[in-house]
Amino acid sequence: MAALHKDESFEIRPTLRQPAPELGTRARRTIDLILQATGELIMARGYGGARIDDIVQAAGVSRASFYTYFPSKRDALLMLGADASAAFDRVVDTLPRRNVDPEERAASLAAWVHEYFAFMDEYGTFIVAWSQAAHEDEELREAGMRRHLASCRRAGRALEALRGRPFADRTQIGLLLRACSSGHGRTATSTGRPSTVGIWRGTQRS
Repeated sequence: MAALHKDESFEIRPTLRQPAPELGTRARRTIDLILQATGELIMARGYGGARIDDIVQAAGVSRASFYTYFPSKRDALLMLGADASAAFDRVVDTLPRRNVDPEERAASLAAWVHEYFAFMDEYGTFIVAWSQAAHEDEELREAGMRRHLASCRRAGRALEALRGRPFADRTQIGLLLRACSSGHGRTATSTGRPSTVGIWRGTQRS
């Protein structure tokens, strides 16, 4: 998981301590290990059940190393959240536009579906972990919902460019895309992943 991309629109700012002006390769590797372990343990045990001692043991680092970079477990979770939301926006921004040749557009849309699921493979752990943590932290819950809706609006705008005309409600369309992409919508294939044709037809009907 690429752990150091920052999303400036994320409403609760994580604190990442930097003992030196620049983070070296070893420091970045340590941070990545901590963040990966944090996400996996929160998913497995819940936010409250993932203790710092468990995180550092799973990451293979010392407790001192954890606090060298993160003031708290919450800051590690926030860093994961900022990274995941920025990654989602980058994926959305690669959706093809309508002014592309139809055959090329279909191929680009198929490639985008694979890119989206590569995102889910990398960040799915965090998405579940955040949902669990939000049950115990109202500020996280509210910020997460606002950021989720903002991402859906962004996705709706990208789908408008693919469709060639505006939607009545961009956010609703973005929510529909997320539902379809999670295997809950009617356009999903037998594998649980959305069909490219289904997504395209859905944008035309809406």
